[in-house]
Amino acid sequence: MDEDPQQSIDGEITIKVKVYIPAFVNHEQIDQQGNVALDANANLADLFHHLEIPLPLRLSFLYMVNYEQANWNTPLHDGDIVTFIIPISGG
Repeated sequence: MDEDPQQSIDGEITIKVKVYIPAFVNHEQIDQQGNVALDANANLADLFHHLEIPLPLRLSFLYMVNYEQANWNTPLHDGDIVTFIIPISGG
């Protein structure tokens, strides 16, 4: 993956973020390499909106950005890796 942000068609700077989400979440906005293109000033909340993840579902995930726990306001940068983790309990 390129280190530099990419220019979009309309001249806005975009970033690519690698995303790992559960299979039951809509994958239409994710390319074949698992990347999502976002505006350069995007945060985790912008990614949720872009992926159209419903609010109740957002509240049930733990979020990691580059393998560190994150919150909705965590800024995203080109090349970041975002992981969605579902806490599961069992017995």
